[in-house]
Amino acid sequence: MKDDNSLSISDTEMLRAIVLVVDDDPTTTDFLVQTLSPYYRTFSAHSGEDAIGFCATHAPDLVILDLHMPVLDGLLTCKMLKAIPSMINCPILFSTSDSSTEQEIKCWDAGATDFVCKPIVVQTLVKRIRVHVQTKMQNDLIENMVFIDPQTGLYNRRYFNDCYEKQISLAKRKDAPLSLIMFELKNSDLFDKQQSTPIPAKHLRTLAELILEELSRPTDTLIRYSESEFAILLPDTYIFGAKHIIQKVLIAISELKNKSDDSTFEKIDIAAGMASLEALQKNTNLIELVERNLSQNKQSGNAMVSRYYRN
Repeated sequence: MKDDNSLSISDTEMLRAIVLVVDDDPTTTDFLVQTLSPYYRTFSAHSGEDAIGFCATHAPDLVILDLHMPVLDGLLTCKMLKAIPSMINCPILFSTSDSSTEQEIKCWDAGATDFVCKPIVVQTLVKRIRVHVQTKMQNDLIENMVFIDPQTGLYNRRYFNDCYEKQISLAKRKDAPLSLIMFELKNSDLFDKQQSTPIPAKHLRTLAELILEELSRPTDTLIRYSESEFAILLPDTYIFGAKHIIQKVLIAISELKNKSDDSTFEKIDIAAGMASLEALQKNTNLIELVERNLSQNKQSGNAMVSRYYRN
């Protein structure tokens, strides 16, 4: 068990924190970037679309979000940001001159962490940000100990269990499709740590990086599901989308094996399974469906998906 000091955040680490300011008024963003730059790595975006694009590739440690923006307003932007797995724990502070109770409730429901009222008081903003960034970075440390697989750097099974339930609930609420893919090594005894020839950690990381390269959306989440399995959760994805990803991954693995001169890597055979829920019903278990599909593919000797299940 780590002591409390292991979770403390140094001033140097705080300086590395990323803060994103989102406002359609360039004067406001310029002022806040200039104000916060001595304390954090501070960036700006002038629309909800730009903010989503930034966060998809550079997950910040805090977002200051203007409530009233054209096209994508602050509420919708906040909801879309919170749908990105890497943004789930990111604090979002709404900046607004509208302090009505009704508006505050809408912000809380959208996923707000806190509010700063316009006109902004700099001293108050700096102190609020410090508290939220420090808390977020401490939570990141804890999450890395609890939810991250040390061999691959991917999320682990514990994270999957939590994320899966959230995605099921979200899909039901939105009446949207949800797909799940699993990849398993057919010669999975290589993963058994009691065997004399375990698969090297570098090959696990290579496979993880290869699969990640085929995922184009920030909401697609790759997980180390077990010693011999990788899982991919695909929100808003129909079965043909999941099948397309499997095809790309298997082709990429085949090409890499052909180029590799490592005999251990060449022996790794991947089986794939998938399932998609497009009209979610109560008590439907997506995991059972994809595991059944994967098992059938392994028994038939087919690496590629031979069947799929649709509820």
